[in-house]
Order: sequence, then C-alpha cells, then structure tokens
Amino acid sequence: MILIIASIFTRPQTANQNVSEPQAVALVNVNLISMTREQLLTGQTVVVRDGKILETGPSNRVKVPPNASKIDCRGKYLIPGLADMHVHLNFDQKDNEAFLKLFLANGVTTVLNLMGFPMHLKLREQIAKGEIRGPTIYTSGPFVNEPAHKTTEDVERAVIEQKKAGYDFLKIHGELSLPVYHHLLEVARREHLRVIGHAQRNLGMMTVLEERQETIAHAEEYLYAYFGFKRNYPTELLETAIMVREISDATARAGTWVIPTLTVYKGIGLQVEDIDAALARAEVRYVPARVKRGWIPANNTYVHRFKKETAPMFKLRYALLEKLVKGLSDARVRLLAGTDTPVPSVVPGFSIHDELRDLVAAGLTPYEALKTATLNAAEFLQRADAGTIAAGKRADMVLLDANPLVDIANTSRVSGVMAGGRWMARADLQKMLDEVAAYAQEEKKQ
Repeated sequence: MILIIASIFTRPQTANQNVSEPQAVALVNVNLISMTREQLLTGQTVVVRDGKILETGPSNRVKVPPNASKIDCRGKYLIPGLADMHVHLNFDQKDNEAFLKLFLANGVTTVLNLMGFPMHLKLREQIAKGEIRGPTIYTSGPFVNEPAHKTTEDVERAVIEQKKAGYDFLKIHGELSLPVYHHLLEVARREHLRVIGHAQRNLGMMTVLEERQETIAHAEEYLYAYFGFKRNYPTELLETAIMVREISDATARAGTWVIPTLTVYKGIGLQVEDIDAALARAEVRYVPARVKRGWIPANNTYVHRFKKETAPMFKLRYALLEKLVKGLSDARVRLLAGTDTPVPSVVPGFSIHDELRDLVAAGLTPYEALKTATLNAAEFLQRADAGTIAAGKRADMVLLDANPLVDIANTSRVSGVMAGGRWMARADLQKMLDEVAAYAQEEKKQ
C-alpha cells in the first residue's frame, strides 16, 4: 500500500497538529527506537517522501527538504508500525471498516487475517489502492480441516485453489489424519503457500514439529497437543521446567514460528470469573454491536461452556503458558504478536497493547516484546522494507508519548501514526475512535 503525500506545507507543525498531505514530512527532534538494534537514539529526524523513509539521522545533520512539513516531536518516541499477526476480519463491510480504524488508532499498521474469504481479498485490494484507509492486510483462506478435507485429494485441491485465488497463507483449524496432514504440508511447500494454524491435537505437538508446520497460531495449542497429550499436566516445578525446555528446544529445531496469543487465553478465565467486569472496560464501547452481541453473557461461548468454578483452572494453565512463552523465547523460537481479535473481550487495536504487556509479564524484555510486533513480523511476512525505521523502508511508524523500552505499557500512549507515509495526528486518531463509537452506538439502536 502506497499513499502518496501530495500537498505542500512549510510552516512547522507539532506532533498533535493535523498535516493535510505534504510532498514530504519530517519528524524532527524525536527519540528514535528504530528496532535495528536495542537502543534509543535521541534528537533524531526522520524524513518521509512518497510513502518511504528517505533519511534518518541526528537533527543537526539531516537536511530537511524545503517543501517538507516539519512535525516537532520533542519529548516523544518513534517506533515502527505494529503488526497484529492473528486477527479475524468480519463478514460485514461496515464492521470491517470500524476494525480498520481501531487498528490504525492504536498504531497497528499491518494485520494478518486468519480466516479469509473473497471479500477479504477485495478489502486487501481496496486498502492497497488507497480506496479505504486501513492497515496493510495479509490473509489466509478458508480453514482446511475435517470433515471437509478427509483425503489427500481434498487437501491438494484446497491448496491449489487457495493459491490460485491469491491468499497469502493456508490456515489449519482442526484435525487431519497423519497421511492427509503430511500431504497437505508437502503440497503447500510445493506451491509456496505457507501453513499456519492450530496443532494437530490427535497427532501431538512432537509430530507437528517433526512435520515442520511453519507456524503455530496459539501457544494454547501446546496445552492440548503436548502438556495434555497422552500424559497429565505437570504438577511439580521441576517437571514443568523439564517439559518446557524439551518442547521449546524441539520447536526451535523445527524452525517453527509461534503466535502466543496470551491475551485471549487469559481473557477466557477472566470472563468465566466475572463477565461483567470484562465487558465494563472502556475500550469495549468501540466494538460494533453485531460483534458485541456475541460477547454478552446470554451468547458468550466461554460463559456457556465453563462454570465459574473453573476460573482457577484457567489461571493455573495461563501460568503454565507464561512459562512456556518464556522458554520458547529463551530457546530463540521466533515469536509473533497476535491477539485473535475480535473473539469475546478482545478489542481490535487495543488488544495488541494487552498482548505486549502480557509478553513482558511472561518474562520477555520490552525490546523482545516489541520485536514480536515489528521486526519479527516483517521477517515472517518476508518484507525487507518493513519492521524497522531506516532509509528505504516503508513509512509505517507510531509516535508515542513515553518510552516503551522503559515500560511496554507506553505503546498504548499513541500520539500519532504514519501508515504508508500518511501522517495521522492525535486529533485524527481521536476522530476515528469517535466515528467508531458513534457507529457502534447507532448500530446498537437498530
């Protein structure tokens, strides 16, 4: 997606002022976290033109083009745009447009949709052409699993059809027999269509890793396909540590990526324990009414499936997931930030900040957590022009009011967002939030 900035401003702007669309934009006097390494560069200038970063460097050395709009970023912090690598777009265009605004308002400039259909391919194209404002979209196709895909012929046909349709990934959601699963991965590799999804719980996580499924969509899958597969959950700290190390090393050897999605699993226990508190969070007001109807107690799948007395069980298993994620990180398994939004209580856009906080609480450093939503995401998407702030990179960036390397919660203190070179100041972002809140309220009345 390239959104070219066209009109000219010469008067200096502040980080909170609106910039119409100048030929070039210069973010001056900013504290830069480029994500090329773990460091903070103070007093930097970043020049953007035609959707790309033209130059970065100390403000006293970088020459700002005479026709550029200057945005004074003194006291603020610039990071690459964030990526949510596990989202589910809706089947309603207006709801999707609301989601896109929520993503941008929270600094999410890239999303990976993991249940795709033709309308999502069209939405991806509309954003790429600049017809709709939103983050860059990558998408898998429809789920591949039983009972629709029982034979090797079934999965081969699915891979070829989804490749031809233009999907970026293939998503497994459910069980397959070992011969069919093996053939699916073979055909996908042949067709250069990477596989992401749930683990084959009937086969076990070790088989999944031996077959080298490229990506596991939830750390939660290890609970069922490893810790609970043909054995009981570990009860002793030493036993837990041994099992975590064993599976973390196996995952690293397989080269498999993992999307922890800690926030969504943590949220299950919170909803089971107190659904009213979960729905009372301020950001829930931005959720479209059609989506929120699935969150309320009368329709909430978690409330229906699990009794309140099971909440402590979820907390214990979540503690195990935290240990696992730290173990995966220590084993150098490549992790990706993803939230599974908009499953119940996981609000689009806002949830990426929840996930980053949960990753740090699990033992990652703020820098390691940031990598999962920036540098790692770009590597996974095979985007050499993304994930860091450097000359020649795509101009996807987030301006923050405070340093996220000191406190990861500061990623939620968004002052401005640049997506494909288009600058959106705080006022623009608030306007988008207000529009979504009004839409959600109006839709609720219908």
